[in-house]
Amino acid sequence: MVLVGLVSFALGASVMWLVKPEPVSPSAQTSSASSVTPRADAPPDVSRLAPADAALTLANWNYDRQNWPHAIEHYQEVISLGRDNPDVRTDLGNCFRFLGQTQKALEQYETAQKQNPRHENSLYNQAGLFSEVLHDNERAKAVAREFIARFPQSPRADSAKKLLSQLEAGPKDDKQRILDWLNTRR
Repeated sequence: MVLVGLVSFALGASVMWLVKPEPVSPSAQTSSASSVTPRADAPPDVSRLAPADAALTLANWNYDRQNWPHAIEHYQEVISLGRDNPDVRTDLGNCFRFLGQTQKALEQYETAQKQNPRHENSLYNQAGLFSEVLHDNERAKAVAREFIARFPQSPRADSAKKLLSQLEAGPKDDKQRILDWLNTRR
C-alpha cells in the first residue's frame, strides 16, 4: 500500500512538472496575454551564446531589417571580438553603402578581398558600388573584368558580364543603368 502511494505521488508530481507553466516576468504579468509571447520583430535571445556569436546574430538580425546603424555597431563588435572575416566585412560594407558612406563601404570590401582574394561577394559588390553609387565607370569596368576573370564559373558571372557590356556601350541615364543592374541581380 505504501508502495502504491509513493508511485502515485511520483506520477502526480511528474505530470505536474511536465505541465507546469513557464514563469512569467513581473512586467508581463500586468500586461495582456498576447504580450507574453515574444513579438516577431523582437531581437533574438542571445543570452546563451558566446559574445562573438551573440554580436553576429544581432548584426545579421538588424541587417535583415535594414537597421543599418545597429547592424554596423554589432558587426564592429564582432570584429573587435576576433571574428573578423570577409563575410562580416562585406556585410559591414553593405551597411555603410546603404547609409551613403561609400568610402567606408569600399574600405570594407577591399579589406575582405585582402583577407580572402577568393571571396566573390566583396569583389562583386565593389563593381556595383563603382557603377551604381560612385559613377566611376572605368573602375567599375576594371572590377567587373577582374570578377569575370577570377570567377568565371560564379552564378554572378553573367551579371558581371552584363554590367560590363552596359558600361562599355556608353553612358546611360543613371536611373536606367541602376534599374538594369538591379534587374540582373534577381
